[in-house]
Amino acid sequence: MPRLLAIVFLLSGWLPTLASAHDTDFAFGSPGRAAEVTRTIHVVADDTMRLHFDATDLREGDVVRFEVRNTGRLAHEFGIADAAGQREHAQMMRQMPDMAHDDPNVITLKPGQTRSLIWKFTHMRQHRLVFACNVPGHYEAGMFLRLTVKK
Repeated sequence: MPRLLAIVFLLSGWLPTLASAHDTDFAFGSPGRAAEVTRTIHVVADDTMRLHFDATDLREGDVVRFEVRNTGRLAHEFGIADAAGQREHAQMMRQMPDMAHDDPNVITLKPGQTRSLIWKFTHMRQHRLVFACNVPGHYEAGMFLRLTVKK
């Protein structure tokens, strides 16, 4: 049923509208541009079901390029959200486990792939964030990191 609803929304043109409305109202910052980047954090996603960060000290005002490398043989995700957003995304992934992402706050990485996600930690209403892979079973196996962005 959820796949049918997604197809109906997509065909009717509603899905892009809903996504666009969500893209502009994040409580934990906003998408950034390459020209705004103030620092780069390297992240490795691997099949031990962990996200390995080379730095975890985030401050409000940072514009971070997360350079994410999948060193495993499985597909992984890298997503930024608050706890409620991660729960919502995990539920969606359980309904559509093969969904690939190129969203402002979530990217999908094929085995061996490296991708970037740029995020502005500005105008934040929520400072407690979760960085996670919500491929079904991965979050549950420990593939997440909780961080608080310092003011």
